[in-house]
Amino acid sequence: MSESPALLGWPTSGELKRTGALALGFTLFFLAVYGGASWVTGFHPGGLRVDLPFEQHIPFIPGWAAVYVSMDVLLLLSLFIFRTWRQMLPFALALCAETVLGALCFLLLPVEVAWPPRAVTGGWTQVFHLADTMNLERNYLPSLHVAFACTAAIAYGERSGPVARTVFALWALAIAASTLLIHEHHLVDVFAGALLAWGTWRVVAPRVREAGFVEAVRVEALCAREMYRFARRHPRYGLIALALYQQSVGRWRKARRARAGFCFLQLVDDVLDGDRPVEGEPLEHIDALLVRLETGAPQVPGASSEFHDTATTLGRVLLTELSDDRARAQVLELVRTMQKDRERVRDGRWWDAAALQAHHAATFRLSVDLMLHVADARVRAEEAPSLLAALGWCSVMRDLREDLAQGLFNVPADVAEEVRASGHDPASLDALLASEAGRAWVLAEHQRARALLDRSAVELATLEGRPGAPLLRLFHRSVESFWAKRLPRRMPFLRQSSALRTS
Repeated sequence: MSESPALLGWPTSGELKRTGALALGFTLFFLAVYGGASWVTGFHPGGLRVDLPFEQHIPFIPGWAAVYVSMDVLLLLSLFIFRTWRQMLPFALALCAETVLGALCFLLLPVEVAWPPRAVTGGWTQVFHLADTMNLERNYLPSLHVAFACTAAIAYGERSGPVARTVFALWALAIAASTLLIHEHHLVDVFAGALLAWGTWRVVAPRVREAGFVEAVRVEALCAREMYRFARRHPRYGLIALALYQQSVGRWRKARRARAGFCFLQLVDDVLDGDRPVEGEPLEHIDALLVRLETGAPQVPGASSEFHDTATTLGRVLLTELSDDRARAQVLELVRTMQKDRERVRDGRWWDAAALQAHHAATFRLSVDLMLHVADARVRAEEAPSLLAALGWCSVMRDLREDLAQGLFNVPADVAEEVRASGHDPASLDALLASEAGRAWVLAEHQRARALLDRSAVELATLEGRPGAPLLRLFHRSVESFWAKRLPRRMPFLRQSSALRTS
């Protein structure tokens, strides 16, 4: 018979980061909701009277403020009792639920305390003022101080023996008594707080402990972490993340495939580009990932565990939640198409213009089609071929400096030969633009993009009114802006061409 784990213990560093993040998240959430409720109720004069006649005989004992503020210590113990994020999650979400329910009561049933003015002098002054500050104003019924203390006692008690369970119960009882003895709450507030704790824990804890709920939280945490990492590398990924979360409001469950899909594909792209370092050849890691996604095979020994665990989880969510086999096949095809760029880097290949344009068109055909499918659009990427080509052009020109620096040559082989013949290095953007052949190629590409955008406008006009068309038009406007403003700022010799075209 195995022994029960110790009640208190030190979590691993990885788990402490996760449980600490949950604790910090709850703290920020509480401050925003509790403080907001206090601010709003401050605009309403007066309030309900819930004091009972005999409460006027309850003495005011400032020293009990030390017990009142001990609730912070009681809550802090959760880090050493719930030593994994899975164990901590029901507790954290129960406290969040109590905060929301309590704030609603504060707004709907503002209470006016009936205690006489309190004057404190002596050694307990600072402790009392700390306790009084914690309580803010008007947030009385129910007492969240009591609710949190009782929730901790119930939750900790489930993992405790008889002695520890009794200690936690007495601690919560003492905190409840302290709210009366320092005249912060009335008896009705105390009983309402205890009832809130009991009811919330009975409802929230079983639901949060379900395997499906825990896995959903893990997926969302992985998405949030990856989006944060992407945004640290470039602000545009932060804007994409904000757009994804904004579009998820009101349809959170259905939009999960969009969040997971973006994070999965961007993570794969980062590994192939070298932006997310892995040990060994990135292509081998992606091959192993594809095998796991297609066959359910176990992780390949020696592979980067964090990358594989994250990418496999997000990839399986995406594949599971896509509604048809064609879309699922496109995900895997897109990953294999992305691998070709890494193969070009590894082998130092220079492709001709036709091969480059075909490769970029295929990449954006697959990615845009997937995006339209996820958005439940009624248009297909193939119906806007000029836009796909324009997106490929935009991607090349936007990242040209970085791509050349890492050995991804999106300059046609014949142009590269001309640049070399003139004594310049086509693998350096500055050297490329210093050559006549390089500048001529960039100018020709700029003009080609203009023609593509003109044709794209015509193609999109035929799709007007169909679900998904506004999304394509958004891409079109983004490429237009890059063509007319951002690229000419990077390459001033294009300004005259842009001005002539847009005038």
